[in-house]
Amino acid sequence: MKLLHKTTLYYVIISIPLFGLAAFLSYFVIKSEIKNGAEEVLYTDFQNAKKIIRSFDHPQNIILSSDGLSKIILSNKPLTKTILKDTTIFDPIEKETVEYSILKSNYTHKNQLYQIDIVKNNMEADELLEGLWSGFGILLLLLGVAFLLLNWIISKSIWKPFYKTIQQLESYDIKKHDNFQLESVSTYEFNQLNATLNIMTRKIQDDFSQHKEFTENASHEMQTPLAVIKANLSLLMQSSNLSEGDMNSIQAIENTVKKLSALNRTLLLLTKIDNQQYSENKKIDLTIISKNILGHYTELISTKELILEIDFQEKLEVTINETLAEILVSNLIQNAIRHNTTGGKIRLKTSVNSLSISNSGDPLSIPESDLFVRFRKSETTSESMGLGLSLVKSIMDVYRYTITYEFSNNLHTFKLTF
Repeated sequence: MKLLHKTTLYYVIISIPLFGLAAFLSYFVIKSEIKNGAEEVLYTDFQNAKKIIRSFDHPQNIILSSDGLSKIILSNKPLTKTILKDTTIFDPIEKETVEYSILKSNYTHKNQLYQIDIVKNNMEADELLEGLWSGFGILLLLLGVAFLLLNWIISKSIWKPFYKTIQQLESYDIKKHDNFQLESVSTYEFNQLNATLNIMTRKIQDDFSQHKEFTENASHEMQTPLAVIKANLSLLMQSSNLSEGDMNSIQAIENTVKKLSALNRTLLLLTKIDNQQYSENKKIDLTIISKNILGHYTELISTKELILEIDFQEKLEVTINETLAEILVSNLIQNAIRHNTTGGKIRLKTSVNSLSISNSGDPLSIPESDLFVRFRKSETTSESMGLGLSLVKSIMDVYRYTITYEFSNNLHTFKLTF
């Protein structure tokens, strides 16, 4: 969950109970005020009723309201105390039970005892309370929406420098040697973050450049002594004073030197790929590349009596550096031949956006997760340097293409998706 959404959610979680509590308290405050107002009206009508009694020329009963509930009646039995209460009475007009407030009390005038009954319909007060409550509820809802909207807008504005920093970090590629510099912002914490990231990325960039330079220099420097060793070995092998044992030792040294030279070239190639030094890209048909490379391995395929199955149904045009495309396909075909069994099969298949290369063979002797790890190789192939598949993976990663592996029906399948 995004930080902006999380803060908004926390505000919602906090504000809902607070608004609910405010509504609850407001309801009872308003209801209490309305009830007090109704009681004041009852007492005012009671005082008016006493004025009416004092205006009588002779004792009499009188109806004070149209519904006949409020009245002044002659009484022989005084009330022990003034009665003030709420009750419900069925209203034949409304055809429902309605809440009323009742005030009953005695009043004596010219030695005549009167009972004054003041009865007020609370329907208007209830409707007023409902109206106030509805209005208050709408107001609370609008306030809540406005609060959340303003909080979201303000938070988004405040966090804008942070998201800009994230966007710049996501688009930054150290291999492109871009100048990475985050701007200063008004928020102190974000400014500290940007300053720290600027220092960190500069340090990473310097370390990367030094590592790249060291690797390239080391690879180039190794080529000269290796060439000297090979030349001297060739001269030594031409000597007539060597025994068979000496020749075998020299041959073993020469094979090791060749392997070391191949390792040096591969490591230099990996460094160039990682540094994206192969920038000349164009559209290439991988079916043509695959056919040409297969022609280079015809003799080796025949020697191992391998059955070659080709299913090139469509053109497979890929935007890639031509040299890297040849290395890509060549390494996979070499891998399919090297790890195959005598009399096994190799299958190449293309679709509109993928190339699959399969070979028969025993199940993996290493974890599948280690297939593309450098210098991780099968125990049965000691002549391999363990760099072929890692080289393939590096090329695919540079172009953001994908490579997957599957073992099914005794077939190892590498699928390149473009």
